[in-house]
Amino acid sequence: MLQRLTLLLTGLLLLISCEGTIAQSSGPAIPFNKLTYQIDSIQKVEKIPGLQVLVFTKDSLLYQRNAGLRNLKTKAPVTAQTLFPVASVTKSMVAVAALMLVQQGKLSLTDEVKKLAPEIEFHNPWEATDPVRVAHLLEHTAGFDDWSMKAYAYNSPTITLQEGLTIAPQSRQSRWRPGTFMAYSNADPPVVARIIEKKTGQEFESFVRQRIFTPLGMNRATFHRDGAALTDLASGYTDNGQKEAPYWYLLARPTGGLNVSALELMPFVQMLMGRGSFRGQPLLSPALVDRMETPSTTLAARAGSKQGYGLNNFTTSYQGHLLHGHDGASIGLRAHYLYQSALNRGIIVLVNTDGPGFSKLKDAVLKLVMQNVPPQRPPVYRLSKAEKENWIGYYRPSNFRQAATGWFLGLTQLVHVEEEGNNLVLYDGLGSQPLQSIGPNQVLRLDSRGYTPELTLVHNDSNEPVLVRSFGAGLMANTATKTSFLGAWLPVLLGHLSVLILALCLIMGIVWLIRGVWLQRKGRRLSVLPVRIGLFVYALSYLVMVISLNEGGDELGVVSPLSITVFTASLLGPLAALMAFFNLTRNYRQLSSRTERIFMLIAVGFALLVVGYMGVWGLVGMRTWL
Repeated sequence: MLQRLTLLLTGLLLLISCEGTIAQSSGPAIPFNKLTYQIDSIQKVEKIPGLQVLVFTKDSLLYQRNAGLRNLKTKAPVTAQTLFPVASVTKSMVAVAALMLVQQGKLSLTDEVKKLAPEIEFHNPWEATDPVRVAHLLEHTAGFDDWSMKAYAYNSPTITLQEGLTIAPQSRQSRWRPGTFMAYSNADPPVVARIIEKKTGQEFESFVRQRIFTPLGMNRATFHRDGAALTDLASGYTDNGQKEAPYWYLLARPTGGLNVSALELMPFVQMLMGRGSFRGQPLLSPALVDRMETPSTTLAARAGSKQGYGLNNFTTSYQGHLLHGHDGASIGLRAHYLYQSALNRGIIVLVNTDGPGFSKLKDAVLKLVMQNVPPQRPPVYRLSKAEKENWIGYYRPSNFRQAATGWFLGLTQLVHVEEEGNNLVLYDGLGSQPLQSIGPNQVLRLDSRGYTPELTLVHNDSNEPVLVRSFGAGLMANTATKTSFLGAWLPVLLGHLSVLILALCLIMGIVWLIRGVWLQRKGRRLSVLPVRIGLFVYALSYLVMVISLNEGGDELGVVSPLSITVFTASLLGPLAALMAFFNLTRNYRQLSSRTERIFMLIAVGFALLVVGYMGVWGLVGMRTWL
């Protein structure tokens, strides 16, 4: 008896120590020991406090790794029961809930939003001919701006979805014709969730729990900080995994409020892998799962692209294999699920830090899961000379996720396509990458990490060529509009010169101050003093403004010392530049030095250029709390 008990305990200890490998299945072998080593190495090097990693098929769990701490202060470990806020992964729940109503005949993806919810404020200049439809909201092709700083800063545990939609509605403005280009926006999913509430007579969270969570056994998942989230929720960490972030009560929970463990998120992904069924129980028809995974409403999709953003479900490509999933990003937290139904492989990665370790971790997991799967790239298409000429040239980013970021991204994310040795090569902020043509208007970008994202060439309403990249949820624009060499580089050149002149004005301002004091002691006065003061104040104001915007966070979304500083600086800078200009025109002859005359003319000219540019982008008198 004692011997049997010893053997049993030994077996249990071995099982615990080998937590990484749960089960094997048919298909290419996955080196789980190597995966555990890489996960642990990345966690240590990147200082990831805690993590959950799963690898699974549609029927079984193949690999599980729970490591680190869910809370650094209490030293509570991450276990299989630990819940993580998964942020925008929540959006996939909105899509499935909407498709359930489509399946029942209660909703259509082509329904016009204005007719379904006339009380929800939004503005679409093309509404008469191209109304915003449900599919546009789920594919983020309505042209809506992303949430404002006020919306991001909102933090209330009791707000209802209906109330949340009345706050900061200015984000819901179509900036281009709906159904042309995709730009990720947190303003879209809550509108669909509200339509679901109206159609069902249920609170969105209640409907999801009844129709999705319960059938899938997601019993501890919650949209609120309640239940299991009170005792087993992972805390998020910023500043290289050291500073604990407060819990974020979102303005609209359907856009990113879900708290769930990897083990309970897995059945949801397995249901999608099973083409709408989980353990023999159908939740969606296979056709609707196909539609969820398929981008359909963009110009790129109509041009034949299979990659991009479907119904709150992105499609990407690794070595030519199309994969589907979604990411989530919150303060101090990152989440990721990805699956390939034909290969019968799915992965989930959850971490409680927002550092670079997340990207390295999910890339490492995918690489090992796919390492024995043969590449499946489409055949090479031989471009004609004329077709190559259509691609070659310079492109400036357009159709920004957040309109307010365009002033910066438009100067820093140029794209250039050129021919090298009969092949096309793309140059952007990531360096140079070879392109494989798969059609006259489609290419694959051969990423060194193994990814093969697609680029599609389309034309906008002005008949300008537009390069559409497969989906990226970051601030980077997914589209870039073709321009001339001068159109590409002149703004960049002027932008860099403006920064250089601004820096010189700061330095010279200090020099002028010292020199002015020295001259005053000698009974003399520095010439054109108002011009010098104006240039120094202009430069200092914009420096303070940029630093404040970069460091701001939620303080920018409310009336605070920081948001008032941004507002004041954004007004003071233009006023100081104008003061410098008017005083220079009146007192130009007082400058005896030719060098100073040239510098003052250049400095004032560039100051006015910066002020005009900021004015065009609406950055003069910025009230970030609106």
